[in-house]
Amino acid sequence: MTVNRLTPLLLLLALSACSTKKVTPPKTDTNSTDTSLIKNNIVKNPALANSTVINAGVPHTGVVNRPIYHAPTSLMTSPPINPMLGRAIIEQSSSTTTGGVGGYFAGNYKLINFIDRMCNEYQFDREYLYQLFSSAENVHQFVEEYRAKSNTNSKPQGKWDRYKGMFIYERNINRGVAFWEKHKNALNKAYQQYGVLPEFIVGILGVETAYGVNFGKRRVIDVLTTKAMLPNRRESFYTTQLEKFLLMTRHSHLDASTLMGSNAGAMGYGQFIASSYLEFAVDFNNDGVIDLWNAEDAIGSVANYFARNGWNRGIRQVAVRAKYRGSRFRKLKTGYKTKYSQYRLRKKYKITPRTRLSYKGPVSLIKLPKFSYDELWFGTHNFRVITTYNHSTFYAMAVFKLGEAVKARRYGR
Repeated sequence: MTVNRLTPLLLLLALSACSTKKVTPPKTDTNSTDTSLIKNNIVKNPALANSTVINAGVPHTGVVNRPIYHAPTSLMTSPPINPMLGRAIIEQSSSTTTGGVGGYFAGNYKLINFIDRMCNEYQFDREYLYQLFSSAENVHQFVEEYRAKSNTNSKPQGKWDRYKGMFIYERNINRGVAFWEKHKNALNKAYQQYGVLPEFIVGILGVETAYGVNFGKRRVIDVLTTKAMLPNRRESFYTTQLEKFLLMTRHSHLDASTLMGSNAGAMGYGQFIASSYLEFAVDFNNDGVIDLWNAEDAIGSVANYFARNGWNRGIRQVAVRAKYRGSRFRKLKTGYKTKYSQYRLRKKYKITPRTRLSYKGPVSLIKLPKFSYDELWFGTHNFRVITTYNHSTFYAMAVFKLGEAVKARRYGR
């Protein structure tokens, strides 16, 4: 009996003498869930995801420019506070010690290994990353405030009417007119350089952030760290976004600890995720900094995104309403992925455009379900390009319709 009791103890002592530099994972909580919100789609962004969380109608509360750092990207100890972009940063908890991560993510093996990789591959300052991640918080522990919206429209609505109503409303149209007037030179420059008409850029920015009214309510570092380092079915994607975010902030001299974004980590007027920021964002106002919280840089970046994803400047029409027999359309598959010959639609199914369509290529059939009937639209090549920003037929139509509404209001049509 004595030998049997001693044997496990001796084995334990022998194992404790071994050491390894690799951090092994602790047991994970199998009950953890991903509480990220669905991008109305993003996202964007495409995006959108590109996935983007859309929150229109939130009142604008202050300065929109985020702090820019032109100093070397070594350890930052006391960066300034910006009232729009976040609270006092690098608030180290009492558990933070030099040489390690404190706060909520202290001891997280994935984060420790991630920091090692960022230091080894990209030469980040280790103490800076320790300090940055010590300030990170778990966004899952915060409960979103729910505010019920009263429906002042007594008319019964279909699925499209409910979706459209989130983005195309009087206040947002008026914001779009004011934005267009204020930034008309940048919008015209974007058209000259990239071939994207102003109304479609205006439509994107109005759907994504209501022209800067709502850039997002979460610190991006909190969102990306939570989704990358805690159990999440998309943790690999968010780990990549966290890596790109750190590279992005270093390259553009941005303060990683104060930037605010969506619940999916999308940023700026156009709600770019970090990888899209690195690939498509441009310094459109030529001030030496790529800043998507700056309207001009955002305008150029959205135009560049479309151009890089196949926008055809020779196609001025994005969508044209079609007519068909009946009130509900079920004859053919619909959606932005569909492509039909206009000749075949006309000859075999008697589906024709209601107004002149100069575009001669294959069209997508777009169905917009209203309460008592379905609207049917032809989507051109450039309509499909808009869906690369956010893979949703409704999203692309909202961008198109909002842009057209702003244009009509601006020019009195």
